[in-house]
Order: sequence, then structure tokens, then C-alpha cells
Amino acid sequence: MDRIKETTNVLRQINKFNSKEISDDVLIKSVCDYFNEIKNDTLNQSDLKFLKYISNISGIPHYFDLLNNFNQTTEIENFNLNTFASLLYESTLHTNDNLKVHKYQMKIMDLYEAGKLNRYFLSASTSFGKTHIVFEIIKKMNYGNVVLIFPTIALLSENLEKIISDSNYEYFRNKYKIHTLSEASQFGENNLFIYTPERFLSFKEKNPEKISFDFAFIDEIYKIDNEYIMDDEVKENERDVAYRLSVFYALENNVDVLLAGPYIDFYDSQKNGYNSSFDNFLMQNKIELVNYNQYEIVSKSYEDIKSKKHIEVDKELTFDFESTKKSDKFIEVARKINAIDENTIVYCSTRNSTENYATTLLESNVFNNHSDSSYSDFINHISRNFNKEWTIIKALQKGIGVHHGLIPKYIQKEIISLFNAGYLKVLISTTTITEGVNTSAKNLIVLHSKKGDKDLKKFDAKNIAGRAGRFGHHYAGRVIVLDSKFMKAIESDAQGIKHKNYDLQAPKDEIDLFYSNDEFLTQADKARKTDIKAEQEKRGIPDEIFNLYKVVSRLDKIVIYDEIKKLTALEIESIRNLIRVINYKMDIDNDGFQIILKVIFPIVKNEKLKFYITQRDKNEQYSVLTHLIHFYLIGGFMSSVRFKLTQNKTIDKAISETADFVYNTLKYQVVKYLGVFNVMFRFIQAQENNKTFDETTGIDRLLVKLEYNALTEFGRIASDYGVPSNIIDYYENSDKSNAIRANFDTYEMSIFNRIEKIINSTDRSTNA
Repeated sequence: MDRIKETTNVLRQINKFNSKEISDDVLIKSVCDYFNEIKNDTLNQSDLKFLKYISNISGIPHYFDLLNNFNQTTEIENFNLNTFASLLYESTLHTNDNLKVHKYQMKIMDLYEAGKLNRYFLSASTSFGKTHIVFEIIKKMNYGNVVLIFPTIALLSENLEKIISDSNYEYFRNKYKIHTLSEASQFGENNLFIYTPERFLSFKEKNPEKISFDFAFIDEIYKIDNEYIMDDEVKENERDVAYRLSVFYALENNVDVLLAGPYIDFYDSQKNGYNSSFDNFLMQNKIELVNYNQYEIVSKSYEDIKSKKHIEVDKELTFDFESTKKSDKFIEVARKINAIDENTIVYCSTRNSTENYATTLLESNVFNNHSDSSYSDFINHISRNFNKEWTIIKALQKGIGVHHGLIPKYIQKEIISLFNAGYLKVLISTTTITEGVNTSAKNLIVLHSKKGDKDLKKFDAKNIAGRAGRFGHHYAGRVIVLDSKFMKAIESDAQGIKHKNYDLQAPKDEIDLFYSNDEFLTQADKARKTDIKAEQEKRGIPDEIFNLYKVVSRLDKIVIYDEIKKLTALEIESIRNLIRVINYKMDIDNDGFQIILKVIFPIVKNEKLKFYITQRDKNEQYSVLTHLIHFYLIGGFMSSVRFKLTQNKTIDKAISETADFVYNTLKYQVVKYLGVFNVMFRFIQAQENNKTFDETTGIDRLLVKLEYNALTEFGRIASDYGVPSNIIDYYENSDKSNAIRANFDTYEMSIFNRIEKIINSTDRSTNA
């Protein structure tokens, strides 16, 4: 680096900024790049004063503090006027003795004022620090009841742990009673709810009038538009419905809100095909758009190396490729990044690809010298509880992490922790890395330009690239591309976000009819809505029953109602016997459960679930689903894996198929359809027996078990957090807890100590 040239350039940019020739986001990139160049140089006192000055000019004093990560001293011995001015400015960004925000976060905070409706939609880069602002807004405004809605249980748990364990969040521990379960019923004077959209809707169903919120935050708001959802396979996806309904209920009663997401594209009203539905949504709900997409707080560099033999990415990383094969180039890039002791995320389009490329790295011997001694307890634990031949374990032993949706959740979580701690050098992932996971990687290697078999959109590609470089860890991130179509996606035109409930022309699912204003419904829509209401009134089903399980349509609920009405007395008695078995020993009676499957089948839309119901055992008596649920209830995840192994599956296939069943089919699809059955069964039984709905017993206990794999409050919190099954068993079996704990292995004991701290703190939270 030519220090004089680089310093002259950054000073020139500051002068341009002061004369309003460039915008502040351009200045940020220039200052960030300068810090990245100088971070490893020998710095004297004059350098430190200058760096302090330019970090504050950019509005991001954190750049100066980050020098500590590179073994640089940041102690300034003698102050000049610029240094005093910098310190004075920096003091205005502090929110307590240990925490400060950057200038652009403060601008968001300043928007929130007492005495007015504060509603904002923030779109910003992944490095902007959106979630941090939320907690600062809550403190500033001193809200009473708050709900934070995150896209995944993993993010829910991460934020809960942060509140419980981090000294900077003491305010929240002292002020609020904290809730993460939808069954919450004991409230404090001030309450903080941390939910997923589905769990928020469930809470609203159970407590329609009990809590009035003062502030709501909804993360990853782009999920209101199904076209924006980043799945790595084509499948039935109803998250857009859950998100739209969550937004609908979060906006009730003039609550203050912050809706947020990364790199959300907005329509250009000057272009053809402009769709105003999102503008309609913002305007009708008095939400102001705040666009910080261009503010890359961590600088990004992109290098498309697919067709190049020699490439100098920067002074630390140069490649001379001997082969043109993608796999060979991938190995060489991984080798060079490992040689400079940096970590990297590898993006793949499918789950199979992640494991195949992990095998490619294993066979390359790049990480032969890696030692897993620092996390041998974890390796020993999963080797004993799963199978040492599992590809995931073999990769971990060489410092390679694999991350996709069919790896048991607590193992996913531990892999991310090991990667962030520097114990794993490579993390090979699907789009799961973009949703609900925080990583600290400097480098991103892109191997594909698809998610599953769908082409990446501009939003997808930007969101994936956003994983390179994390604020507070790096000044710059490298995006190294081995699929040129990825760069075409990055450079493509924006496709704006839509909200179908605010679009007259948008085809609407039946559920959307009841959450759209008349002005956005066609005459045909209105007629459908009237017909549905007529069918409801014909059967005398009240709205409070229809409002349960909101993501299932009213007509589907009517079908279930009619199917239950057709059941014989003998079939009803079989269902009652099933309920007795569930309540007595948490298992299922096959005959009673098979009748329920007959009732729900007409409304099942998920193809995998249809297969599990229609596929019969060798005696042609019971559905495969009946047997799968039995094995899951009596032995959990590994019991289901062992069942798969009896079918001559490999260990990799047995674990992935079990995970697919448990996480994608059982916990969501099965619970949803069984839940609708339960509501209608209890409603009909209450009517016929002249009892209230609440007095009537159903399969509620089974539903809780299937959703959480736990029944007790502490067991459900532990399940959310992501722990081995033995720890859940500890909380579920109080009479055997000491014996269970005595058999914890070293890894399980370390996780148990962490979850105990969370559970004990939650149990004692303010106003409990």
C-alpha cells in the first residue's frame, strides 16, 4: 500500500463530502476501505489521531475501536482540537457507558418521539445493525408492553440469551417479564414477548384482549411477499401468510412499530409495471419508509473468478489456478484463505451440494493438519448419539462445518458457535445462512446462482453476499464467485416487494379475503367472501373458533367440521380413547389416530404429508404417519432415525429424512392440521354435551408435544434454545431428573449449565 496515496485519497473524499459533492454512504466506503488498508501497519500517535478523526467524520466511531481486533493500541496520549471534537461528537452516540450506536442508527432512533404515532419501515444492509437499534428504541421510549417478532426459533433464542446473559441488557431484565411461549398467561406490569410470526399468532388466539402492545418489531419483513422467501427447495410455503397476518395484528390499536429487512428493493414509479401495493400498505397504515440499503458499513469486494487463471483479490490474497474445474478452484481458494488464517462461508444451492462439497474438501486434504481437540467433547457426544460415519461428523473433525435445514437444530447451533469462535475454518451452507443466523466470516465463496432449482433474484444474491464481513469484526468482506450468473443477479434490476392484501388485481387466497379492505377486493372476491360467511352461519360456527389456526382457511375448517359430524358413535369413542392414551402415557392409539387422519385428509395440501397418510404398513392397516409419530413419541428423534435404518438407509439418509419429517412435516404441517381437527372436535363435543369449549378435552397435549418435543414450560424453553434430548428429558421428568443429570456427558453438562442460567433468569424476571 502507498500510505501517502491512500491518505490523500481519503482526505480528498472528506473534502468532497464537506462540499456536498458525494453522499455519506460513499464517504463511509472510502473511510472503511482506508481502515482496512492500514489496520496491520505500524501506527504512531499522529496516525491514531487522524484515524479517530476520520472515523467520526464518517459517523462510525466503531471503526477506530475495531483496530483493537488487529492488535493495535488505540490509546491516544495527547489530544488536539480535532481529537477533542471527535470525542465530543462520539459522546452523543453513546447510549450507556459501554454501548454506542453509529450516526445512521442514531438517525433511526431520533425518529421516535413521545406523543406521536411512530411507524417506520427500515430497509438496510446486513451490516447496518438493525436489531441493536430496536433495543435502544425500547429503552428511549420506555415502552410498557413490547413484542419482538423474529423469523426463526434460533433468533428468538439468541435474543433471549443476549437479554439474560449480557450485562448491557440489564435494563430489560429489570423492567420486563419476558415471554417466549405462546401459552403465556401470567403477565407482569411490563412485558417483553419474543416470538416467531406463528407463535405470535398463536398467542393472539389464546389472549385476544389481555395485552395491549405499545411497540412491535418485525424482522425479515420481506416475507410478506412469497416471491421473496429464500427457500432452497420448491415446496408449499405459507410463511408469507403468517407474516402478513402477524403484521396485520401487530398494527392494531395505534401501536408504534419498526418493520425491518435487508436490501429490500422498491419499485421505480417511472418504470413500466409499477405495482403500488406496497405503497398502499405503507400509506394506509401510516408507515414511513426509511431506505438505508446503500449504506454498507462493512465494505464489500466482488471477484468473479470462474473464467480467470490469475487473480489478485487484494494484497493478502492472490490466486494462480492450474485447473479450470470449479471443484479444483474451490479447493485452491479454501487452501489460500486457510493459509492466511481466515474463515469463510461457502454458499451452495442445495442440501446435497453442501455435503458433497464438504466431502470434496475432506478428500483434498487441505485441512489435514486441523485439530478438533478444542471441541472434542462435542464430537464425542454426536459420535455416540448419532453415528461416527455421518458426513457431518467427519467434516467437523477436519474443521469443516455444514449448515442446512436437515441437521438437528442443536447441532446446527453448535456448528455456528464453533465457526464464530474460530474453531471451524469453513462453513458450507444453503440459504439457511441468510435467515436467523449471525456469523463472523470475512469471506464468502459462491458456488451456485440458484436456491434449490430457482434462480436467485437480486435480493437473494445481495442477502447472501451480505454474509461476507460482519460489523464489529471486519472492515471489509470478500465475495469470491465461482458462478458468473450470481454476479448477473447482483447487477440485475430490482423487483419491488408486494403486499397482495393491498393490490386489487392480485389473486387472493381465501385467508386473504378476510384481511383485505373492500377496496382491494374484486366483485368475485367479495362474492366468495359472502359465500364463505353463509356456509359458516349455516353451521353456527362463531368467529372465535374460526380465528384459531389463522393460516388455515375457513372453508377447510368447514370441511373438517362436516367430516367430524359424519363420524359414527364408535369412531367418536375411538378418538376419546386416543385422548385418554395421550393424556396417560403420551403415545397414540393407532385406531383413534387413523380416524383423525381420515378426517383431515381432504384438506391436506402438502404432498409429503399426503404420502405419509396414504402409504400403509405391510399389513395395509395403518398409515406410515401413524407409525412415525408413535416412534417419535416413545423415543424422540433418534428413535425415528433407527426406524429409518431398519429400512436399509445410510446414516446420512436416515438422519436427513428424519430431520425433514420432524422439522418440516411434523412440527408444522401435522401440528397445523391436527390443530384444526382439535378445535372443531372440541367445539362440536362442547355443543353436543352442553359444555363450554374450555371444559372439553381434546388432543391438546399431543399438539404441544409435537411442536416443542416437550410438555413442561422449562422443557419447551430448553427445546427452543436447542439442546440435546437428554437435557429436555431432565426438565420433563422431575422424578428422574437427578438420575438423568448424572448421566450427562461433558458436552451435555456444559449446555445444561447455560440453559439453566436462562431458565432461572426467565423464571425470576421482573413482575413474575
